[in-house]
Amino acid sequence: MQLSQLNKEFEKIGSDIIGSAFSVRKETGRGLREKYYEAALAWEISQRGYHVERQKLLPCLYKGIEVSDAYAPDIIVDNKVIVEVKAISQMTENESRQLLTYLKLSGIKLGYLINFGAKDFCIGRFDGSMSYDKGIYRFVNRI
Repeated sequence: MQLSQLNKEFEKIGSDIIGSAFSVRKETGRGLREKYYEAALAWEISQRGYHVERQKLLPCLYKGIEVSDAYAPDIIVDNKVIVEVKAISQMTENESRQLLTYLKLSGIKLGYLINFGAKDFCIGRFDGSMSYDKGIYRFVNRI
């Protein structure tokens, strides 16, 4: 697949994930448990024609020994995008580090950190001084 086709594919998946997140937030509002949002978002994404896996275990190695149940991202879409779901009033750097770890371990290039507990549920920009006050952040694994 050519790079431009690949970019268009990732743009489409990303757009559908964000659209699904806005649908869930509009329907439910704030204040529910993380697992509720995770299930609702997974369902919304699957309704758009994607293969969705929840809590898929990512194996990792420690000194050559496989630790099979060390990490489990909330949602993996078409084995191409990881979505980590939160339902907290204020995110910190820990949440972005968690997603970046999942991306690194899996080799997946694109991830979304979606906080349904954010007061300002919109797309935020990821940079070194981000305040984590928005609801949706996109991360790219460049490793």
